[in-house]
Amino acid sequence: MAEKSTMKPPRFRLEFWGVRGSYPTPDKTTLAYGGHTSCVEAAVGAHHLIFDAGTGIIPLGKKFANGRSGPQHLNLFLSHTHHDHVFGFYFFEPLFRPGNRICVFGPGSPEMSLHDTLRAAMEPRFFPVKLQDINANSKFYSLQGGERIALRDSRDLPRVERGAGGEAGNGVTILVKKSKAHPNGVLLYRINYRGKSAVYATDVEQKNGGHPDIVHFIRGADVLIHDAQYLNREYHSATNPRKGWGHSTVERAAEVAKRGAVKRLILFHHEPTHDDETITAMEKRAQGIFPATTAAYEGMKLDLFRLR
Repeated sequence: MAEKSTMKPPRFRLEFWGVRGSYPTPDKTTLAYGGHTSCVEAAVGAHHLIFDAGTGIIPLGKKFANGRSGPQHLNLFLSHTHHDHVFGFYFFEPLFRPGNRICVFGPGSPEMSLHDTLRAAMEPRFFPVKLQDINANSKFYSLQGGERIALRDSRDLPRVERGAGGEAGNGVTILVKKSKAHPNGVLLYRINYRGKSAVYATDVEQKNGGHPDIVHFIRGADVLIHDAQYLNREYHSATNPRKGWGHSTVERAAEVAKRGAVKRLILFHHEPTHDDETITAMEKRAQGIFPATTAAYEGMKLDLFRLR
């Protein structure tokens, strides 16, 4: 009789902890989709990846902190450092647990590193705990776009290279793209693992037909998480147009998913003034353009190795 294999099946699971944009909405009219701002967890291979640190990262941090022993190695990827994407960082419990290792990736430059930006946000004038008071072993990586981040053994530090693409054998790779389709720029991330891929593309203002470089970046992805904050009438409003604010309409998100030949589109970064009924209507609108569309909601889970 053949022995049973002890090999663990490959893992690529997404869970949504915050799906709202601009500011949190603790309102009874937003309960179905949720009111926390941007945060998506990706359990990929042996690694835990977190995309953005909006208020959704606070309950995620409690999950990591409760009932877990031993050091944790986590990787946090920030699309940009606007308040709605970093507010939860200051309350992320694993940062305050000695023995943990948190690698934080996000936009930086020689003039202002990611570390310096977060340190400034946690000065005593703004927050009672300083960045240097974090108990975890924290490492900060300033990104400019064009990097390839390789994750192999979860105990090893990530390897960051520039100008490379593709996958790293059976390891996890994250490709980084900088887009100017948001004020001061935004980073897009593509996670590749064993032939599966997911793209995190929030806070992107697509033009008609999509930006060619972004369409190329997302092409063929199994899951595309894409900004879809506005209705077309809001974007082109005669009294308060949202054009130039750095966010897409639901129609443009669906058109880009179709043009990029992705398998599944997840509408993300919901407008805080939109109630559950409005978001459901936007989901139906997107499905008329790209049928494999779902509006993100808190608690939503996707297993890329089980998607059809």
